[in-house]
Amino acid sequence: MSWILLGATLAFGTLHILADYQGRWVLTYIYKPMTLVAIVGLVLVAGAPDDLYRWGVLGGLLLSLVGDVFLMLRPARFIPGLCAFLLAHLAYVAAFASRIDMLAWPPAVAAILAGAGMLALLWPGLGRLRWPVTLYVAAIAAMVATSVSAATAMPDPGRLAAAAGAALFLGSDACLGYARFRRRFPAAQGLILGSYYCAQALIALSAGALYA
Repeated sequence: MSWILLGATLAFGTLHILADYQGRWVLTYIYKPMTLVAIVGLVLVAGAPDDLYRWGVLGGLLLSLVGDVFLMLRPARFIPGLCAFLLAHLAYVAAFASRIDMLAWPPAVAAILAGAGMLALLWPGLGRLRWPVTLYVAAIAAMVATSVSAATAMPDPGRLAAAAGAALFLGSDACLGYARFRRRFPAAQGLILGSYYCAQALIALSAGALYA
């Protein structure tokens, strides 16, 4: 079943990216939420959530779906979308933190530096959104720090998948921020969405097929 859902994620995600490039917004409204629904299925295929980790990941995915809906509207509802994704990151932080006793400081410092670098890159173009985006970037850095700390403590496939997903999420958001607040470039949508869907699928697998 997981392979079927991964195939659906790949198919719907690809169709969404193509629809965006072609400006076919009706198809975007269909394929974007369907991609996240398939990813949610990767969690549920292992059964109903039964602990904080799986509930946190499921909550993060559902909040991401809400954020996706806000951001795909024309015009996009950026602030509501940002808030939904902020809550999604906090749900992921709660999930990843449930698997650690303390942060592993080398990856935590690396995550903080990556977040600071991302914020410095975006800062000149943020205007009145500087403090909301700062809070959002802090949540992303915390998500990466906790996920990598969990993988460092016990490097099993699920934890490694979650850490890779969190890192990809940061990369996707950095690309999104650069395209929105600094300079748009032709490959932006493909890079943003491709890394975003991979990130979410890896996190979902950590609470589904790779859960331990």
